[in-house]
Amino acid sequence: MFAYIANSSYVLQVQKGMQPMTFAVFFAVTASGQVLMSLVNARLVGRFRPNSLIGFGMTLSVASVLALAVGVFFLGTPLVLTCVGFMVLMAAQAFVFGNSAAIAASQATHVAGAASAMLGVAMAVAGALSAPLATAGGGATAVPMVVVMVIGIGGSVICLVLGRRGELRGSAVRP
Repeated sequence: MFAYIANSSYVLQVQKGMQPMTFAVFFAVTASGQVLMSLVNARLVGRFRPNSLIGFGMTLSVASVLALAVGVFFLGTPLVLTCVGFMVLMAAQAFVFGNSAAIAASQATHVAGAASAMLGVAMAVAGALSAPLATAGGGATAVPMVVVMVIGIGGSVICLVLGRRGELRGSAVRP
């Protein structure tokens, strides 16, 4: 997400020639997609377990990052694939962030406020580290952005797998 926010303007405006107003509308539509999917997620929480919704969001995230990687490394960063990849990646976050925070808060109710603060700090640090790395290519190449996305999604998948292993063993945090 941070790589998208930091570098999408370089990729779409400098590399692909998108006009500033067109980019602004695209950025707003992408943000609106995340809001819309957050509303869909809120309706689905009662019907599906939060872990399942996180898995769905992670599947969409992995697919979009893989599509972006293929587009950047093998297809010359095609505009339509890049835009669709960005939109899906951002919309998928609606299924990941809220459900992850809800699960964490429910499992550690005695420290939920501190845990929420630490999550905020971790996200700020992730943004501070990933944004400059993602924009290292400026308008010349999207490769650093995609590398940051691949590393980020890889780390997320590892955490998801380790978290599920902990649940299976019964070692998940309990209040």
